[in-house]
Amino acid sequence: MKNLNFILLIASLILFQSYNGQNLDLEKLILPADPLELKNLDLANSGAGIGDESVQYSSYFTDEVQFLNFAGIPIKNEMNTNTYSGSVIRFYNKNDAESFQGYTLNIKNPESFAKILGYFLAHKNKFKLVYDNGKDHEERARIFNCQENKTVYLVLSIYNNGKASGYIDAVNDQEISLLNSRLGGTFGYYKEYLNYRKRKSTDSSYLDFIKEPGNDLYKESNNLK
Repeated sequence: MKNLNFILLIASLILFQSYNGQNLDLEKLILPADPLELKNLDLANSGAGIGDESVQYSSYFTDEVQFLNFAGIPIKNEMNTNTYSGSVIRFYNKNDAESFQGYTLNIKNPESFAKILGYFLAHKNKFKLVYDNGKDHEERARIFNCQENKTVYLVLSIYNNGKASGYIDAVNDQEISLLNSRLGGTFGYYKEYLNYRKRKSTDSSYLDFIKEPGNDLYKESNNLK
Protein backbone atom coordinates (compact mmCIF):
# COMPACT_ATOMS: atom_id res chain seq x y z
CA MET A 1 0.00 0.00 0.00
CA LYS A 2 2.84 2.41 0.85
CA ASN A 3 4.44 1.71 -2.53
CA LEU A 4 1.13 2.37 -4.28
CA ASN A 5 0.65 5.67 -2.43
CA PHE A 6 4.20 6.70 -3.32
CA ILE A 7 3.62 5.90 -7.01
CA LEU A 8 0.38 7.89 -7.02
CA LEU A 9 2.14 10.83 -5.37
CA ILE A 10 4.92 10.84 -7.98
CA ALA A 11 2.38 10.59 -10.80
CA SER A 12 0.42 13.53 -9.38
CA LEU A 13 3.58 15.64 -9.14
CA ILE A 14 4.51 14.86 -12.74
CA LEU A 15 1.04 15.82 -13.95
CA PHE A 16 1.10 19.00 -11.87
CA GLN A 17 4.48 20.03 -13.22
CA SER A 18 3.41 19.20 -16.77
CA TYR A 19 0.25 21.26 -16.39
CA ASN A 20 2.10 24.25 -15.01
CA GLY A 21 4.80 23.92 -17.64
CA GLN A 22 2.18 24.24 -20.36
CA ASN A 23 0.45 27.30 -18.91
CA LEU A 24 1.66 30.76 -19.83
CA ASP A 25 0.95 33.81 -17.71
CA LEU A 26 0.81 36.69 -20.18
CA GLU A 27 1.32 39.28 -17.45
CA LYS A 28 4.76 37.80 -16.79
CA LEU A 29 5.69 37.48 -20.47
CA ILE A 30 8.48 39.95 -21.24
CA LEU A 31 8.45 41.38 -24.75
CA PRO A 32 10.30 40.73 -27.00
CA ALA A 33 9.47 37.12 -26.18
CA ASP A 34 11.66 34.13 -26.93
CA PRO A 35 9.86 31.53 -29.13
CA LEU A 36 10.81 28.86 -26.58
CA GLU A 37 8.44 30.53 -24.11
CA LEU A 38 5.59 29.98 -26.58
CA LYS A 39 6.46 26.47 -27.73
CA ASN A 40 3.37 24.88 -26.12
CA LEU A 41 0.97 27.15 -28.04
CA ASP A 42 1.53 25.48 -31.44
CA LEU A 43 1.57 28.82 -33.29
CA ALA A 44 0.74 28.85 -37.00
CA ASN A 45 1.77 31.52 -39.50
CA SER A 46 -1.38 33.37 -40.56
CA GLY A 47 0.14 34.41 -43.89
CA ALA A 48 -0.79 38.02 -43.18
CA GLY A 49 1.25 40.79 -41.66
CA ILE A 50 0.92 44.32 -40.33
CA GLY A 51 3.16 47.37 -40.18
CA ASP A 52 4.29 49.93 -42.75
CA GLU A 53 6.74 50.21 -45.65
CA SER A 54 9.77 50.37 -43.37
CA VAL A 55 8.86 47.65 -40.87
CA GLN A 56 6.71 44.56 -41.38
CA TYR A 57 5.48 42.25 -38.65
CA SER A 58 4.43 38.68 -39.37
CA SER A 59 1.44 37.25 -37.53
CA TYR A 60 1.31 33.84 -35.81
CA PHE A 61 -1.89 32.68 -34.17
CA THR A 62 -3.46 29.95 -32.05
CA ASP A 63 -6.85 29.28 -30.48
CA GLU A 64 -5.31 27.02 -27.81
CA VAL A 65 -6.13 29.60 -25.14
CA GLN A 66 -6.65 26.96 -22.46
CA PHE A 67 -2.90 27.20 -21.90
CA LEU A 68 -3.10 30.95 -21.26
CA ASN A 69 -3.91 33.17 -18.32
CA PHE A 70 -3.31 36.76 -17.34
CA ALA A 71 -2.22 37.24 -13.71
CA GLY A 72 -3.71 33.82 -12.98
CA ILE A 73 -7.05 34.67 -14.66
CA PRO A 74 -7.94 31.94 -17.20
CA ILE A 75 -8.73 32.91 -20.80
CA LYS A 76 -11.99 31.13 -21.56
CA ASN A 77 -13.98 30.63 -24.74
CA GLU A 78 -17.57 31.68 -25.16
CA MET A 79 -20.41 29.50 -26.42
CA ASN A 80 -23.72 30.94 -27.62
CA THR A 81 -26.81 29.51 -29.25
CA ASN A 82 -25.90 30.54 -32.80
CA THR A 83 -22.16 30.20 -33.28
CA TYR A 84 -19.09 29.04 -31.41
CA SER A 85 -16.96 32.08 -30.77
CA GLY A 86 -13.45 31.30 -29.61
CA SER A 87 -10.82 33.43 -27.98
CA VAL A 88 -7.67 33.73 -30.12
CA ILE A 89 -4.17 35.13 -29.64
CA ARG A 90 -1.82 36.42 -32.34
CA PHE A 91 1.87 37.09 -31.83
CA TYR A 92 3.87 39.47 -34.03
CA ASN A 93 7.53 39.33 -34.99
CA LYS A 94 9.50 41.93 -36.90
CA ASN A 95 11.01 41.22 -40.31
CA ASP A 96 10.92 37.48 -39.59
CA ALA A 97 13.10 37.87 -36.50
CA GLU A 98 12.99 35.02 -34.01
CA SER A 99 11.59 37.01 -31.07
CA PHE A 100 8.03 38.33 -30.79
CA GLN A 101 7.52 42.03 -30.12
CA GLY A 102 3.81 41.97 -29.31
CA TYR A 103 0.50 40.13 -29.37
CA THR A 104 -3.24 40.62 -29.75
CA LEU A 105 -5.44 38.61 -27.42
CA ASN A 106 -9.12 38.46 -28.44
CA ILE A 107 -11.21 37.53 -25.41
CA LYS A 108 -14.72 36.38 -26.27
CA ASN A 109 -15.69 35.38 -22.73
CA PRO A 110 -17.19 38.37 -20.85
CA GLU A 111 -16.26 36.96 -17.43
CA SER A 112 -12.58 36.56 -18.37
CA PHE A 113 -12.50 39.99 -20.00
CA ALA A 114 -14.12 41.74 -17.02
CA LYS A 115 -11.71 40.14 -14.56
CA ILE A 116 -8.63 41.06 -16.60
CA LEU A 117 -9.79 44.65 -17.15
CA GLY A 118 -10.55 44.86 -13.44
CA TYR A 119 -7.02 43.66 -12.70
CA PHE A 120 -5.53 46.45 -14.84
CA LEU A 121 -7.69 49.08 -13.14
CA ALA A 122 -7.02 47.77 -9.63
CA HIS A 123 -3.21 47.81 -9.97
CA LYS A 124 -2.70 51.49 -10.75
CA ASN A 125 0.85 51.55 -9.43
CA LYS A 126 1.90 48.96 -11.98
CA PHE A 127 -0.40 49.80 -14.92
CA LYS A 128 -0.61 53.56 -15.49
CA LEU A 129 -3.78 54.55 -17.33
CA VAL A 130 -2.68 57.08 -19.96
CA TYR A 131 -5.67 57.04 -22.32
CA ASP A 132 -9.37 56.39 -21.74
CA ASN A 133 -11.73 57.16 -24.60
CA GLY A 134 -15.31 56.16 -25.42
CA LYS A 135 -18.41 55.16 -23.50
CA ASP A 136 -19.51 52.11 -21.57
CA HIS A 137 -22.29 50.11 -23.26
CA GLU A 138 -20.83 51.20 -26.61
CA GLU A 139 -17.07 50.97 -27.07
CA ARG A 140 -14.32 52.08 -24.71
CA ALA A 141 -10.58 52.16 -25.36
CA ARG A 142 -7.99 52.26 -22.59
CA ILE A 143 -4.19 52.32 -22.79
CA PHE A 144 -1.97 51.29 -19.90
CA ASN A 145 1.79 51.77 -19.64
CA CYS A 146 3.72 49.25 -17.56
CA GLN A 147 7.24 50.44 -16.79
CA GLU A 148 8.02 47.21 -14.95
CA ASN A 149 7.98 45.09 -18.10
CA LYS A 150 8.33 47.91 -20.69
CA THR A 151 4.99 47.08 -22.29
CA VAL A 152 2.10 49.17 -23.60
CA TYR A 153 -1.35 47.54 -23.27
CA LEU A 154 -4.28 48.61 -25.47
CA VAL A 155 -7.55 47.31 -24.01
CA LEU A 156 -10.75 47.67 -26.04
CA SER A 157 -14.15 46.95 -24.46
CA ILE A 158 -16.90 46.02 -26.92
CA TYR A 159 -20.42 45.77 -25.50
CA ASN A 160 -23.08 43.32 -26.58
CA ASN A 161 -26.35 42.89 -24.67
CA GLY A 162 -24.91 44.79 -21.73
CA LYS A 163 -21.79 42.61 -21.42
CA ALA A 164 -18.30 43.48 -22.56
CA SER A 165 -15.78 41.35 -24.37
CA GLY A 166 -12.88 42.70 -26.37
CA TYR A 167 -9.19 42.47 -26.97
CA ILE A 168 -5.82 43.35 -25.50
CA ASP A 169 -2.89 44.47 -27.60
CA ALA A 170 0.45 44.18 -25.80
CA VAL A 171 3.41 45.89 -27.47
CA ASN A 172 7.02 46.32 -26.41
CA ASP A 173 7.31 50.05 -25.73
CA GLN A 174 10.26 50.39 -28.14
CA GLU A 175 8.25 49.05 -31.08
CA ILE A 176 6.65 52.31 -32.19
CA SER A 177 5.85 50.98 -35.68
CA LEU A 178 3.93 48.06 -34.21
CA LEU A 179 2.14 50.33 -31.74
CA ASN A 180 1.14 52.74 -34.51
CA SER A 181 -0.24 49.87 -36.58
CA ARG A 182 -2.64 49.02 -33.71
CA LEU A 183 -3.82 52.60 -33.08
CA GLY A 184 -6.98 52.65 -35.17
CA GLY A 185 -10.65 53.23 -34.43
CA THR A 186 -11.29 54.35 -30.86
CA PHE A 187 -7.54 54.42 -30.24
CA GLY A 188 -6.97 56.86 -33.11
CA TYR A 189 -6.79 59.97 -30.94
CA TYR A 190 -3.81 58.49 -29.10
CA LYS A 191 -1.94 58.31 -32.39
CA GLU A 192 -2.56 62.03 -32.84
CA TYR A 193 -1.22 62.55 -29.33
CA LEU A 194 2.00 60.67 -30.14
CA ASN A 195 2.53 62.97 -33.13
CA TYR A 196 1.93 65.96 -30.85
CA ARG A 197 4.48 64.65 -28.36
CA LYS A 198 7.13 64.52 -31.08
CA ARG A 199 6.68 68.27 -31.54
CA LYS A 200 6.45 69.03 -27.83
CA SER A 201 8.05 67.49 -24.77
CA THR A 202 8.05 63.72 -24.32
CA ASP A 203 6.76 64.46 -20.81
CA SER A 204 3.52 65.84 -22.25
CA SER A 205 0.50 63.79 -21.21
CA TYR A 206 -2.67 63.08 -23.15
CA LEU A 207 -4.44 65.64 -20.94
CA ASP A 208 -1.85 68.23 -21.98
CA PHE A 209 -2.63 67.36 -25.58
CA ILE A 210 -6.40 67.85 -25.35
CA LYS A 211 -5.95 71.17 -23.53
CA GLU A 212 -4.19 72.63 -26.57
CA PRO A 213 -6.22 75.28 -28.45
CA GLY A 214 -8.26 73.73 -31.24
CA ASN A 215 -8.31 70.25 -29.74
CA ASP A 216 -11.86 70.39 -28.36
CA LEU A 217 -12.84 67.40 -30.53
CA TYR A 218 -10.63 65.09 -28.48
CA LYS A 219 -12.32 66.14 -25.23
CA GLU A 220 -15.78 64.90 -26.18
CA SER A 221 -15.22 61.22 -25.39
CA ASN A 222 -12.24 61.51 -23.04
CA ASN A 223 -12.63 59.92 -19.58
CA LEU A 224 -9.29 60.88 -18.05
CA LYS A 225 -9.35 63.42 -15.23
